[in-house]
Amino acid sequence: MLATALIAAFYIYQLFQDHTTFPGNVWYWLTLNTWIIISVATIIYLLHVAVYQTRRKRWLSIIRNAHVDYLTGLPNQYQLIKDLKHSEHTNLAFLKFNNYNSILNTYGPAVTDGVVKQVAAVLAAFEHPLMQKSGRYYIQQAVFAVLEDQDTSYENIATITKAIVKNIMNTRYQVGDDEYIALNITVGAVRQNEDAFMLANMALQEAESQKLQFYLIDDLQANLPAIYKRDLALTQALLQGIQDRRLVAWFQPIYHARQHTVVKYECLARLLDEKQQVKMSPNVFMPLAHRANLYHMVTRVMVKHALRFAERNEVVVNVNISLSDINNRRTCDYIFHKIKQSSHGHLIHFELLENEAIMESAAIVRFINRLHDLGSRVGMDDLGKGYSNIERLLNLPIDFVKIDRSIMENITQNLEMQQVAKGIVRLAHKKRLKVVAEYCADADLTRLAKDLGVDYLQGYYLGKPAPGPVIDAPATAEANG
Repeated sequence: MLATALIAAFYIYQLFQDHTTFPGNVWYWLTLNTWIIISVATIIYLLHVAVYQTRRKRWLSIIRNAHVDYLTGLPNQYQLIKDLKHSEHTNLAFLKFNNYNSILNTYGPAVTDGVVKQVAAVLAAFEHPLMQKSGRYYIQQAVFAVLEDQDTSYENIATITKAIVKNIMNTRYQVGDDEYIALNITVGAVRQNEDAFMLANMALQEAESQKLQFYLIDDLQANLPAIYKRDLALTQALLQGIQDRRLVAWFQPIYHARQHTVVKYECLARLLDEKQQVKMSPNVFMPLAHRANLYHMVTRVMVKHALRFAERNEVVVNVNISLSDINNRRTCDYIFHKIKQSSHGHLIHFELLENEAIMESAAIVRFINRLHDLGSRVGMDDLGKGYSNIERLLNLPIDFVKIDRSIMENITQNLEMQQVAKGIVRLAHKKRLKVVAEYCADADLTRLAKDLGVDYLQGYYLGKPAPGPVIDAPATAEANG
């Protein structure tokens, strides 16, 4: 192909050197044009092949990386779920090291990530004569998984599991110069193909709640508690609802405390049945989503619905987001991409949940700053829960706070709660943060919340969650919370 291009170039050179030959030599002209056409076509083909190969390599890299945990290099949850579909004799164990938060609070995120990498290396290098077809994964924060696909006895699987746990716990992990720590491991395991991921996660939860090192759910489900049988059925219903697009968003209005206008809405998840009636309330399916590791799916659905509602109605919408969402890189990337794609970042606000767990996390601050860069604002939900660490939470780069329901529902009859609420409002305003009073359930509580000096009001007395916007009250996108 290169030779063809050179020959064409030679003919062109001759043409310009001896142009007198051109008019009288038709054959020469036809030959020259033929070579030029062939050469141009060849060059275009080569460029097309080069572009195709480059794109193919990039997409293959994206596909590979989508199934690999970026921190440990191990296959991630998505790869595990894919492998489970092809597993014929599933023996699945979830291994969680219990002192993750202690390490994080003592040494910080960088050292903690280093410990996770060391555990991953130990697990990846582990070998045992009884293991035939195994996979090792890092599926969520501090949780590894081992999948052994073979038809073998319970005793053999127990021997393998004990050996893995012993190997991890007997290894010392470096956290500084000449400083090492040990890890405590809890295991939840399942020996059956159907619903293996959810059952292994439930077994891990049961082991933690009973303070056991190991909990097994076998293929007969003989030791599966009745509550987990119920939860499994509900979790399956939730997953089916997500797949059938019956997980929808309803929106509860939030009012300006003095102007009595709707300034924004909170996006709340609802699971509907086939007849579009509410099938399951959030206080039921949200804990299930967390336990079954489906919460990220719920969050992404809500972000999508919130953006659509905000764009259509030109109103601000608050979306709840948890620590598990922020620790899920793919969920964060999804949120950032959707906001950037919509160009309506100023209409999407986020409420951080689980305030006890996010004290001094650099990841939280980075997440908030990235949302600020996209025009969004971030608030703290359930402030005052546990009545501690309020000032430390307010030092995060947030824009607004919500007083916890446990405080608000008692302020009309409890003077101590009133003082706590006043303190939150005073401290928040001192830091130039807006304050939302939730759970405005009746006229007395709503009036008292206004007397406390809050900026916004939310509750069933003012407006219930609904599929659409409030019709009988003016709405505005000018929300400063």
